[in-house]
Amino acid sequence: MKECTLMFYFASDNPLAISIVSQLKAIKAAGFHKEANVIVQFDPFTEDTPTHVFDVNVINKLKMRSRFKTEFDEDSPFVLNLIEDKLWNGEKTRDGEFVRDAIGKLVRGYNPPNPPNGRGIVNGKEQEFGPKRTLKEFLDFCCHNYPAKHYLLFILGHGVVVGNDVFLFDEHADEHSLRLTDLAYILRRFRASVEDRGGSFDLLGLHSCSVSAVEVAYELQETARYMLASQGTAFVGSWPYRQMLKRVFEALEHKTRFNQQTMKKMLKDLFFFCMHNSTDFLLAGYPFDLCLCDLNEVSTIKEPLEKLSTALINGLNYAKVRDLIILAHWRSQSFFQEMYTDVYDFCFCLREKIEEIPVRTDTMQDIVEACNDVMSVLEKEGLPRNGDDEQKLIICSEFAGPEYQYSHGLSLYFPWSRPPADRQILEEYSKYKISTEFDTTWLEFLDTYWTKTMRDSSRVEQNKPALEGAQALYEDKISLVYTREGPHNGQNALDSRAKTDPKDPTGGDCSCPSVKNFPSDIRDLRLSNRKADSATMSEIFLPMAAP
Repeated sequence: MKECTLMFYFASDNPLAISIVSQLKAIKAAGFHKEANVIVQFDPFTEDTPTHVFDVNVINKLKMRSRFKTEFDEDSPFVLNLIEDKLWNGEKTRDGEFVRDAIGKLVRGYNPPNPPNGRGIVNGKEQEFGPKRTLKEFLDFCCHNYPAKHYLLFILGHGVVVGNDVFLFDEHADEHSLRLTDLAYILRRFRASVEDRGGSFDLLGLHSCSVSAVEVAYELQETARYMLASQGTAFVGSWPYRQMLKRVFEALEHKTRFNQQTMKKMLKDLFFFCMHNSTDFLLAGYPFDLCLCDLNEVSTIKEPLEKLSTALINGLNYAKVRDLIILAHWRSQSFFQEMYTDVYDFCFCLREKIEEIPVRTDTMQDIVEACNDVMSVLEKEGLPRNGDDEQKLIICSEFAGPEYQYSHGLSLYFPWSRPPADRQILEEYSKYKISTEFDTTWLEFLDTYWTKTMRDSSRVEQNKPALEGAQALYEDKISLVYTREGPHNGQNALDSRAKTDPKDPTGGDCSCPSVKNFPSDIRDLRLSNRKADSATMSEIFLPMAAP
């Protein structure tokens, strides 16, 4: 059993693959420590190119006498590659000999395990498996073949997991993305396997866009101890894996045996490595944010968030409070097409607007108290006092660039208008722990918010007479065939078809979100109990007489 196993799962069967090659080289160049396993899975984008699994620097560990070596190519004019570290599973040389056996003849002690290949028979033909199965198989492989006291997992791929968008998007697989509930199941299962063998699952690094969310943190309870992730956009080169690995190796070389305190200190260092490295993305005009949180403390958000949801639902019954909630929503830090809002900043903005009112109602005061409770839980850890390390949900949270200057680490799903029913976003959201384990849920607030803040149809607002006869029928027909606005409507932002390009190598957002909550049907439905699905047109286009 080693002290540490570091696992890198690169979900790159999309145009991220080319950029990830540089990350593979960085991991290789970091060197090695014989008390650390470094295992990488890389799924390329090119069709029919196999998935690769690497035991990084396995040959160098066997050949070199030293137990610790970093930057071992620093005096060489050559850049080392990972081909010698690839694990082979049944491939043969031109002479018909298994590649692994041929290597074993040249390198004494070489006998690595057979890796998963990420493929199998689906519906009678060979098919690449999607991220749900390949992640599970990769973690099982690492757990059984690379035992360690501590496991750190880094996942790099397309983000946005709340609502099941394109998280870990795989172009050629049987399933193209991974649901949050499935991710939680896989990671809980992995943790149980690790603990059965005397180890611990210490870090989950989600190197993806828009995954540092309350929903994610709460769902991933009882998986890793710590989670490192961003609320906004993340880029392939923003995490300096070479320096991060060197930090781990150097700790091991100094006879470090990781415990809770030393592991937490090291993870804080990794956090700041990422932050300092990412500031150079400002030169290209891209902001960055990052949060390190303690998943053991995530239950502390339950009661305050329930209290906030209840207070907000009650407040929506009053026009003045409703306007204040809308204004705070508009002012607060948002991410990914206005789909997510920083929880702390929303509470801060709402509290500030309410406290500007000289005479506050009980409902307003309830909201202020709830906001204070949420903000208290989401405050960052302070400096240790009297040698005791303060235990908080958010350990570190920082930003680089003014676009994310109001970020505090964790977001909530908070779009301006109800997503289309056919996207099944709310059905998926209702399965999350944040919906099933709360008395008053955030989803209940969202449902009330979308209903209470939606404008009446123009005909109702302007008190126009109801249409009848041919005009009413014509409006009905148009309403039934017209769906909704195009990509600039933020309702579609959690649907992969509506992103500018779900295969975008930067993982960037689509553009032009809507912050309006207009009704999707302008017909006067006061005389009908029907729930319309679509919008229609101005009455200038309606026929004046029946055909």
